[in-house]
Amino acid sequence: MIAQKISCISVLLIVFILGSIRQATAQVEFPIGYVSRGGTYAFISLIEQHKLLEQEGIRPTFVYIGGPQVSQALISGDIRMAIVAAASPIRAAAHGADLRFVGGVTDKEVASFVAASSIKTPAELKGTRLAIDRLGDYSDFRARKVLEMFGLQAQKDVTLLQIGAQTARFAALRNGHVQSTFVVPPLTLVARKAGLRELADLGELGFPSSSGAFVVMQSSVEKNPKEIYGVLRAFVKAIRLYKADKEQALGAISRFMGLNDREALEETWRMNAKVLKDIPSPPLAGIRVVRDFLAQTDPEVKKMNLESFITSQFTDRLQRESVK
Repeated sequence: MIAQKISCISVLLIVFILGSIRQATAQVEFPIGYVSRGGTYAFISLIEQHKLLEQEGIRPTFVYIGGPQVSQALISGDIRMAIVAAASPIRAAAHGADLRFVGGVTDKEVASFVAASSIKTPAELKGTRLAIDRLGDYSDFRARKVLEMFGLQAQKDVTLLQIGAQTARFAALRNGHVQSTFVVPPLTLVARKAGLRELADLGELGFPSSSGAFVVMQSSVEKNPKEIYGVLRAFVKAIRLYKADKEQALGAISRFMGLNDREALEETWRMNAKVLKDIPSPPLAGIRVVRDFLAQTDPEVKKMNLESFITSQFTDRLQRESVK
């Protein structure tokens, strides 16, 4: 009798172990590349912490790949999805890559337009200098569009100066070489503490963004729809947690950005949480804005049918099924 019990227990243990092995080996490889360590992307840390991809049967592999190389990594098959600003995949698609935008973490810009304390309204920018990264790049395009929203014309009412990266632009503003620029959190907090004036929060202004778009190959849409849907389900759960649980979000931002200052963490969370989408549908307006910018210098981009590279089938399903 005792032997029989031991035998039954042994069988149950073997079944349990084999089941666990099957569950582990059933996880699908689906490496995901991302291009920024900014607060908008910090939901990735929550996915890892709470094993949200594992719950979808996917082995979590996030790879940091800066710049346009992420699109090349996607095309070559080194990664299966890219979390990326729209410019690189739009260029690649216009020149023959069969890419698809399947979602995006936000469709509003996470940045502030700040000016010297003496400038109290956008109208007072007339006759001043605005610092951008580089003439002819997207920072130039964005500056012109924002000035248009203020009823001002670049290089006529406001001079655009090519200064470089955010730290250089901020220093130029502090020392009076320019009178305005764009900053992202947590430098927005530093700007306020320095007495600079926020003339516009671009998220509240409704300025379109595609800075965290989700891009895959069309072959993945056809062959791996279950995995894409599972990844987006995990993203939805992480974004929901990011927005609803401030303390967990601050921890995620701290780990992801290597940031420890409480005020800086809260500033980063505040500016991102209000623009992250509950259902991360493709950021259509932001993608179109970037396409219009690229089309000014690339005839292939100008000719492309942008809508054919966007699919909402996965986020539409997420919306219908109200992910728990």
